[in-house]
This record gives sequence, C-alpha cells and structure tokens, in this order.
Amino acid sequence: MHHLIFDFDGVLGDTCEVSASATAEVDGTDVETARQANARYARQKPNHARGHSLSDAELAAIYAWTSAFGDRMHQKGFPLFDDFVKEIESINTPHKAVVSSGSQKYVIPALSGTSIDPTHILAYENHHSKEEKIEIICKDWGVTPSEIYYFTDTLADVFELRDMLAKEKLIAVSWGYCTYEELAQELSEEYILKTPKDIHKVL
Repeated sequence: MHHLIFDFDGVLGDTCEVSASATAEVDGTDVETARQANARYARQKPNHARGHSLSDAELAAIYAWTSAFGDRMHQKGFPLFDDFVKEIESINTPHKAVVSSGSQKYVIPALSGTSIDPTHILAYENHHSKEEKIEIICKDWGVTPSEIYYFTDTLADVFELRDMLAKEKLIAVSWGYCTYEELAQELSEEYILKTPKDIHKVL
C-alpha cells in the first residue's frame, strides 16, 4: 500500500501568481520583485531546513511573516490543480498527507473542499523543517522515510530532502514553481510528472 506525501503550493494549489501578490503586500514591494524572490526561494535549499543557523529571533520573524502572508493568501483565494486532485482522490490508500512551508491559514481551508482526506496537514506552524514534518508523519504511519513517496514542484525540496528519501520516490511535478527543464537538472525524467495522470506511472 502506497504512502503518499504531497507538497501544497505548486503541487495541489495553483498559488504562484497570488503568492507573488501576497508577498508584495507583506514586504511592501512590487509584484515583480516579489515574484523574483519567490523564484529564488523555489530554487535553493531553504534557510530554515534542518541544521540551519537561524536564531530564535530570526525564526520568530519568519513565523510572523508567514502568518501575515497566510492571512493575505486566504483572503485573496486561489484555485487548486483540480485534475491532479482528482487523480490523488482516485488512489486507494489511507496514507495520504500534505505538507507546506506556507501557513495553515490558507492550506487547510483550501483542502477542505477536496476528498483527498489526508491523515495530516502540516504547515509552517507545525514545524518549519519539511524533514521533521515527514518524520512526524512517518512515525504516525509506522514507516520509514525511505518508504514514502514525496511529491514536490521545487528544487528547494529536492535539495532539502534527497538525502532523506529513496531516489525513486522523490517525485516532481512540472506545473508548479520550477519548470520541467529546471527539475530535470536534478531528477531523472521518469521521476517528473508532465501531466496529472502520470502519477499512475510512478506508483
């Protein structure tokens, strides 16, 4: 039986443009500058991953920013990638979970209208490190991280998680924050989904 963990932004939520708008509002900058900042974030290992050197004050500042960002994302609203959601809903396994570097303020409401029925929805408020989110889920499921499939759209997740997960189970989607060409620089073609239905080729 498959154990599936999905990143949210760019994988389930079509948040790229609204995220840039929300980021611009929180930072007090223009949308293009915010869009570029989001692009940089998606393409490098996050500074709050395990082993970070951030101080408690710096983490608190990130938390405050993420909370304000979450409020704006929820107010603005955004669509889900419905075709991919339908494919996930059709997979017969009780072991589905969602993680996000964003706020539960917008992730949880967005998922409430789906039938994915995740056992966990872990956002930034639950833990800033995706490695530790995965460990929490795996402990509850009674499996090791090498047994789970993880779906992402960013190089940031690839750089953070590739030493933790089985190579053939770290799966990227090509419709999110990073392009197929960018993802293919780090992952083999068979581990990148070009269409939502391609999920059935890797499971």
